[in-house]
Amino acid sequence: MAQEVESLLAVIFAGRRKSGKLDLEAVEMATRAALHRAGAAVLEELLAAQGEGPRQVPCACGQAAPYRGRRGKRLLTVLGRVETERAYYVCPACHRGQSPRDQELDVEGTEYSPGVRRMMAVVGSETSFEQGREQLQLLAGLEVTTKVVERQAEALGAEIAAQEQAAIQQGVPWQLPEVKGLEIQVLYVEMDGTGVPMVSAETEGRAGKQTEQARTREVKLGCVFTQTTVDARGRPVREEGSTTYTGALETAEAFGRRLYLEASRRGWNRAQKKVVIGDGAPWIRNLTEEHFPGAIQIVDLYHARQHL
Repeated sequence: MAQEVESLLAVIFAGRRKSGKLDLEAVEMATRAALHRAGAAVLEELLAAQGEGPRQVPCACGQAAPYRGRRGKRLLTVLGRVETERAYYVCPACHRGQSPRDQELDVEGTEYSPGVRRMMAVVGSETSFEQGREQLQLLAGLEVTTKVVERQAEALGAEIAAQEQAAIQQGVPWQLPEVKGLEIQVLYVEMDGTGVPMVSAETEGRAGKQTEQARTREVKLGCVFTQTTVDARGRPVREEGSTTYTGALETAEAFGRRLYLEASRRGWNRAQKKVVIGDGAPWIRNLTEEHFPGAIQIVDLYHARQHL
C-alpha cells in the first residue's frame, strides 16, 4: 500500500513540475487506479489464506471425487484482476472437475466476481450493452467486452424470469392469502399489448399480418399504481413512485396470472376502490372478468377518443 502511494505521489509531482498546474481529473483517476491495485493485492492475500481441503468431496454423479492438487484461477474483481490457487477435485467415474472453493466464493464456471457480475447486470439492464461496457470502464475502471455485459444481463434476466414463474405457479392453484396492511383508497391495474421487432428465429412458424412470417411478437405489459389526489381540474393524479410493472412475451392466460399476482402483492384486496384500465380489447376484458371481477373498467383516453 505504501509503495503504491509513493509511486502515485511521484507521478503527480512530476506532472505538476512539468506543466506548472495540477490536473485534478488525472489525479483522481490515478489515485483510484492505485487504490484498486493496492486493494487487489490485499484481496489476493485474503484468498490465499485458506487451509488444506479434504482428500475427497462428493460428486454430483453420486461418487467421490479425490483431490488432484491445486489449480490457479484468474478473477476480475471490483478492485481489478487477482490470481488465486485452490484445491481441485476430479471424479474418476464421470471425469467432472470441481473446486469447492469456487462454489464458496460464487465464482464457479466464471472468471468474474459476484460484485463485477452485479455491476455488469445493472449497466446491461439500464442501457445498451456497448454503453454499459463504456460505463464500467469510466465509473469503475473495469475493462470487459460488450459480449460479456450482454451475457451477464441475459443470465440475470433468465434468473428473474424463473423466480417470477415459480411465484406465479405457486399462486395459481389456490386463492392467494390476504396481504395485511393499511387500507388503500384507490388501486389501479392497467394492461396493454404491443408488437416488438424480433429476429427471424423467434417468429419462425408465426404468420404475419401482411407477410408470410411475422416480424414482431406481442409483449404484454401491466402496471399497478395508487391515486389519492386530484389536480386543479378534478382529474385523478397518480401517486409519484407508486407504480410497479410486470410484463412478458406470453399468452394472455399466462399474463393474467402474472398481473393478478402483482396486484395481489400490492394489496388488491385492501383497496376501497378497484379500477382496471385498458384499450377495450377482448383479451383485456376477459382477463379483467377472470382475475379482477367487480372492478371498475375504464377505456384509456387515447383509445376512447378514437371512437368519439
